[in-house]
Amino acid sequence: MSSRVAASMAYGTGFGHEMVVNNLEEYEDRAVALANSVQYSPTDGTLRGEGELIKLRKNLFLNRDRMPLFDTARWTRNMEKGYIEAWRRWVEGTQFALSDEWEACTGPEKESGCIFVPDDDPVEIIRYE
Repeated sequence: MSSRVAASMAYGTGFGHEMVVNNLEEYEDRAVALANSVQYSPTDGTLRGEGELIKLRKNLFLNRDRMPLFDTARWTRNMEKGYIEAWRRWVEGTQFALSDEWEACTGPEKESGCIFVPDDDPVEIIRYE
């Protein structure tokens, strides 16, 4: 369960495909590959890191204000949309699959008892090199 939550959060950053793996062996391989990708070189009297891990961290850091994962206002708007939909279903009596109202309804809840809230705000993730 926790791995699915972590994967969902990773994909919420827009960089999940670079972080999420399918099993423990792939996880270890990915961690080693990311660690081995880091190289430091002196630049202007300081050490500058380069490599895939450095790029991933930089992208996560610089995009955090654009990511839905860290956008509390967006999350709140979408949660409120879900509450409104749940209230609508309760008022119409379509929240229970075995009710007469359920049988008569033709809304999106007929496809699934779940409430899926579409996110209307576009997300632009910028990839920095």
